[in-house]
Amino acid sequence: MRTLKFKIFLSVTFSLLCLLIITSTANAQAIKVTVGDILSNPDQYDGKMVQVEAKVLAPQFKTSKKGNPFTIFKLEGDGKILSVFIYGTLSINVGDSVRVIGRYQKVKKMGAYTFYDEIDASRGSVEQL
Repeated sequence: MRTLKFKIFLSVTFSLLCLLIITSTANAQAIKVTVGDILSNPDQYDGKMVQVEAKVLAPQFKTSKKGNPFTIFKLEGDGKILSVFIYGTLSINVGDSVRVIGRYQKVKKMGAYTFYDEIDASRGSVEQL
């Protein structure tokens, strides 16, 4: 019984370590840009991991039909605006400065919905500065 618990502990620890390494690697490969850089040349950044620091506008905290919470908000920088999506409910307010790491998509289609100029931070992060 003790051996089984130890194996489970090692297995969980190893899995968490792998997840941390994968997330860190993805974040390390993110291109540091501004909102203006992206929107001035969206084709250059389309599908790439980006890191953007800017101000939060219009945060919305929602729940999907399946009951999963998510947050969407606008990111304002250089006088331009991008959208951000991330799973979970963030503790952010209008005017907060944040660092967003995520995959930029010029056009994103999900079922009947189409989104433009969005950073999907689901496999990245949103951090208050």
